[in-house]
Amino acid sequence: MVRDLYLTNYEERALEGEYGEASAHISGVSYSTIGEHGREFLESYSLNAKVSIPTTVNPLGIDPTDTSDFIIDEKYLSEQMKIIQSYRKLGVTDSFTCTPYEGFHSQVKGSHVSWAESSASIYANSILDLRTNRESALSALASAITGKTPCSELHIDEYRKPSLSIDVNIDEFSGSMKFGLLGYFAGKMARGPIAFQGIKSPISSEAKALCASIGASGASGMFLINEEVDGESIRFDKSDLIKTYDGLNDGKEEEDAIILGCPHLNIQEIHEISDIVEGKKFNKRCLIFCSRRAYEEAKRKGYTKKIEGAGAKFICNTCAVFTPIISHLEVDIIATNSCKAAHYLKRTQNVKISLKDTHDLLIEGCK
Repeated sequence: MVRDLYLTNYEERALEGEYGEASAHISGVSYSTIGEHGREFLESYSLNAKVSIPTTVNPLGIDPTDTSDFIIDEKYLSEQMKIIQSYRKLGVTDSFTCTPYEGFHSQVKGSHVSWAESSASIYANSILDLRTNRESALSALASAITGKTPCSELHIDEYRKPSLSIDVNIDEFSGSMKFGLLGYFAGKMARGPIAFQGIKSPISSEAKALCASIGASGASGMFLINEEVDGESIRFDKSDLIKTYDGLNDGKEEEDAIILGCPHLNIQEIHEISDIVEGKKFNKRCLIFCSRRAYEEAKRKGYTKKIEGAGAKFICNTCAVFTPIISHLEVDIIATNSCKAAHYLKRTQNVKISLKDTHDLLIEGCK
């Protein structure tokens, strides 16, 4: 039986785009994170549901199209493929990235969206001026199907005002490493929005590092830069920077492998790596994680040829930390430029971390 659907006045205005373009980004894609029960749920759910708004999804546990360099359990591959098939039935975009804002979404400022993946949701609120809570895999999926998200917390002006201000008292504060350490420190200090004082607006790589680290260490969903706020104020000085670094770094032992791309690298970051390693050779295993879209664009521009020529391996559409690839490397110490990767690799892969600036990591890792 076909029934008429009646919308409220608010829903009619939303449908006409008065409140911005809606979108969703879903986590819970890697078989490493959702397991068999999550896979079963998605298979059942996808039989009778379709997304109603543009929807992207998080990285996979493994790219099934490229496993030639790794010994991956056949069951794992099979289960991961079933998850992919379920999401395709639901009608999502095959993005498989933790950075959906890089090439997949372009909402008007102020738009209400529903994004899971902690660093992406923080980036949406803080850099793109969108409005989203830090959604779970299930709540973002529900929003993708219904086209709605609860009008709560960071969708409301009142709750987007920081109550904690962090005054950065460090000269020449720049680079993704420093921004990552600041974010890791800040994430532990605040549950709500944060105001950073005394720093410049971050460039893309710095912003990603800041958002990813806040998401890894705490529950805050957004930040502002150099905005005066009422509330508590704390300082972040050189001693805090060193203490935060020492908490993530496991010493000065020689690393066995290099991991880059947490969050996924964009075309500019891949370009910068290609310039550094051109004509050199890595003296250890180096894995670089990015979306398939970023890889193909970098390939067209000749960047991947230089990097692969140096001996690095690109891993597309895959999470750098929630993947069986890392355990199959059989290494004890991993070098990375990512505070988020350092945080999770210790916990998920039981390895030690050598945390380094991107330039230093590449120069030391190449002959």
